Amino acid sequence: MNLLSKRLLVGAVVLWMTSAGAQTSYPGKAIRLIVPTPAGGPSDAAARALAKGMTAGLGQEVLVENRPGGNTGIGAGAVLNAPPDGYTLLFALASNAGLPHLSKASPYKSFAEFTPIVAIGGNTQCLVVPASLPAKSLAEFISYAKASPKPLLRGANNVSEDMVAGQVSSAFGISLERVPYKGAPQLLPDLLEGRIQVAVLPVGASVPHVKSGRLTMLGCSMAERIAALPAVPTLAESGVTGAPLITAHFVVGPPRLPADIIDRLTAAAQQAAQSADFKLEMERLLIVGKVRSPAETRELMLQAEAQYVQFVRETGASID
Repeated sequence: MNLLSKRLLVGAVVLWMTSAGAQTSYPGKAIRLIVPTPAGGPSDAAARALAKGMTAGLGQEVLVENRPGGNTGIGAGAVLNAPPDGYTLLFALASNAGLPHLSKASPYKSFAEFTPIVAIGGNTQCLVVPASLPAKSLAEFISYAKASPKPLLRGANNVSEDMVAGQVSSAFGISLERVPYKGAPQLLPDLLEGRIQVAVLPVGASVPHVKSGRLTMLGCSMAERIAALPAVPTLAESGVTGAPLITAHFVVGPPRLPADIIDRLTAAAQQAAQSADFKLEMERLLIVGKVRSPAETRELMLQAEAQYVQFVRETGASID
C-alpha cells in the first residue's frame, strides 16, 4: 500500500469514527420542545407529559418552551428556521397544517416543510357557550344567533377552531365575529363571564367548566360521540356538513433533520407514550389516538393540510 492509499484509508477511518461518534452521542445536551400555545392549556399539558417520558428515554432533559402568538405561527417559525441538529422541535397542532392557507403571515407555505417524527392524539374541538346564554342545544343557539341584532362574539386562538366555527356558520347561515386570543387560558375567563358568547375549544379545556355548570357544550367535531361525554352530540348529528376535523399533535423538526436523529427521537417518544403516567394524562385530557411512526405522521400531516385546503377553497375563509 503506497503512502497516498494509507492517507486515504486513515482519513476514511477518522471520518467514520467521527460520524459514528456523532450518532451515538446524540443527544449531548437538553432538547427544546416548542409549544406554539400558552402554558396551561391541554396541548401544553400533553407536551409536558410527552417531554417527561422522552427525558427518561433520551438521558437528556426535554424542555417545554411556550412560544404562543401569530395563530401558532411564532413557535412554528422558530423551529422552521432552527438548525437541523435535533435540539429544537415543535409540538405542533393540527391547526399548523391550516395556517399557511388561512393567513398570508404564516412563516411557511406548507406543513410538509417540517420533518415528521411522531404524532399522538389530538384535541377534539367542541362548540361551547356560557351557561347563562339561553341555548342548551345547537338548534337553540342558531335561533339565538339569528335573532341577535349584531353578530355574536366568538373567541378564537387557532385555525382548527376557525374551521369548525366556519362549518357551523356555513351550515346555518349565521355570522360570528372573531375575537383573537393567544390561547384557551386567556379566552376562557371572557367566555365564562359572557363577554364573548361562543367559542370552539379543545374538549379537555372545556369539560371542567361544563361539569361545574358554567359552560354548555353544544356539539363536537367527531365522527362518533366521545365515550366520556355520551350526552354531547356530534356536530354532524345536528346538521353541520363537512368531514369531522382531523385532530392530532405532531412532534416535528426543522427541514433536513438527519435520519439517525429522527430514529432516536421516534424511539424515545414511542417509549414515553407507553408509560402509565402518560396514558393517565391523556385520559384526563380526553385525548385519544395511537402513536404514529414518521411515515404515518407525514401521511396524517398531508391529510390534515388537504382538509384545510378544501375548506378554504369552498368558503374563501381567511383570518388576516
